[in-house]
Amino acid sequence: MSVPLTYRLATAEDYPVILDIQRRAYLLKEAPLYGDDLPPLKEKPATIAAEVADGKQVLLAEQNGRVVGSLRFKRLADGSIYWGRLSVDPVLQGNGIGQRLVAEVEARHPDASGFVLDCGKHSDENRHIYTKMGYRETGEGFQVPGGPYVLVMRKDKA
Repeated sequence: MSVPLTYRLATAEDYPVILDIQRRAYLLKEAPLYGDDLPPLKEKPATIAAEVADGKQVLLAEQNGRVVGSLRFKRLADGSIYWGRLSVDPVLQGNGIGQRLVAEVEARHPDASGFVLDCGKHSDENRHIYTKMGYRETGEGFQVPGGPYVLVMRKDKA
């Protein structure tokens, strides 16, 4: 089932719903792999506000005016776009909303040199999806303070 979506950049008023969806999504998919003490489960609206003040933006996917997913992104010094904190309402997961959010960020940045994300080392399902979307593991990774070891994935412009 394809869910009709619209997209817009988040405002501070959206932060509580973003965090609600993020918590439910991470509890469902990531907490079983890494424990329930993950950084995304501890964030507050002030966390997003600080990231936005530092240059990140938050793209929302909406269905009938209701937020159903979000993704945070920022242009890096090398001209690529880093994105992360992809979260989709667990009730609607499996409908391609996450992939469509990623595609929307990519479409909004035709001048980007590429796209970069990090993905938990044990998040096989997510890495599989990102690989199908054209991302490849770079061989780089790092330990997230208070979180899992993550692998860096990149998609270069064709």
